[in-house]
Amino acid sequence: MQYKHIKLFLFTLIMISFNCLAQTWEKINMSFTGNDSILYYARINFVTKNIGWISTTGYNNVGNARSILLETKDGENWKLKEEYFQKTYFTATCNLDSNNIWFLGGAGSLLYTNNMGLTWDTASITIPDPYVPLGGSFGDLHFFDSKNGIALNNCLWLTNDGGYTWERWTDTSTVLYLPRDVCFINERLGWVVNMGSDVTDVGSIANTMDGGKNWQYQHKRAPSLYDVIFLDSLNGFAVGSKVLFNIATLCVSKDGGANWNIIEFGSGSLNCIEFLDSINGWIGGAGKIYRTTNGGDDWELQVDNKETSFEQLIILKKEKIAYAFGKNWNDKTHTLLRADLSNLTGINERNKKKREDYFLSENYPNPFNPSTVITYSIPEYTNVKIKIYNLLGEEIIILVNKEQVAGKYQVHFNGNYLPSGIYFYQLITDKFLQTKKMLLLQ
Repeated sequence: MQYKHIKLFLFTLIMISFNCLAQTWEKINMSFTGNDSILYYARINFVTKNIGWISTTGYNNVGNARSILLETKDGENWKLKEEYFQKTYFTATCNLDSNNIWFLGGAGSLLYTNNMGLTWDTASITIPDPYVPLGGSFGDLHFFDSKNGIALNNCLWLTNDGGYTWERWTDTSTVLYLPRDVCFINERLGWVVNMGSDVTDVGSIANTMDGGKNWQYQHKRAPSLYDVIFLDSLNGFAVGSKVLFNIATLCVSKDGGANWNIIEFGSGSLNCIEFLDSINGWIGGAGKIYRTTNGGDDWELQVDNKETSFEQLIILKKEKIAYAFGKNWNDKTHTLLRADLSNLTGINERNKKKREDYFLSENYPNPFNPSTVITYSIPEYTNVKIKIYNLLGEEIIILVNKEQVAGKYQVHFNGNYLPSGIYFYQLITDKFLQTKKMLLLQ
């Protein structure tokens, strides 16, 4: 009898240990100094495991409207960093690196730091009266470097001084109705997703090949979409919902957005999507977090929390830390989850062939007209650049310029604006440089 009890105890202990290992996400018990806390509207941003900010707007417990910036140095304890002179609902945030960070308000207000939050400056996008009917709330912004950026409401706005001044782009051929998220994989190639109106419930996906100055619709009858990500120039995902039918939806493209496959996830909505690498990714939605370990081919339910609608996912690739943030259904509190991803690799368990070397493949097709795909592999986390040169050695475009984890990547190059001839593409990292030749035939 005692032996059976020991066996039962060991079995229970093993099961508890297994469940602890399987439970990737942990809830962070946030504490706040004084009377400061998260208000009704909130956007969160982390640049390291412990350093982050929450921009939040609403009414405090005595009924006064406030817009404040909360700061943490340990990931758990938050204190007041800034208080704004006006009520500002921040809708988007952008990290260029750990120093350069922006918060964008729906009405065009901006918060900016270039020293990891030590000091913050304010600016605004002033909408001239003639453009007010086409204005609408700002949905997202993106910075290509510390000076040049783009912001989107129903119009396009460009800055070349870090966000202090903005100009409306004069192209009016594409009106991006209610844009929610924008994604760029290099200085030219990007996508934006839009949410539908309450009447039509029809969103859209548009693509740019010139840094956001001109956009072409790729899907005009998509569900309402809230977030978009492309892993490279071919493989992309967008999440949202069919609002009128209360159906959560995932849109998947394998060809740069030319075609999209719509997958339904049951009732509710999918609000955000992020990837650690080309294999491991997560989706946050109404009460749920889903996970893929094979590049988005399959998704499994990882978190089922009916109290929270997860609205933001943040993945710190270098530290392999993930955050999920959302509003609870009572509309008075928020939930912050954290996951340690250090035990994950960028290679699927079904394909354990380890990539020990840097590799730059031959582009395909070659010769090409007007587009081709460049494939490369890196064995470690590093800074990666893919550059295109002409026969004179003049730089044409930088296709990739960012930090990436170990893995295999593809990037799409479209030469429709170039004359026929020989061009060179180059893989540059901190430890590796290789150049190969390709032929464009127009």
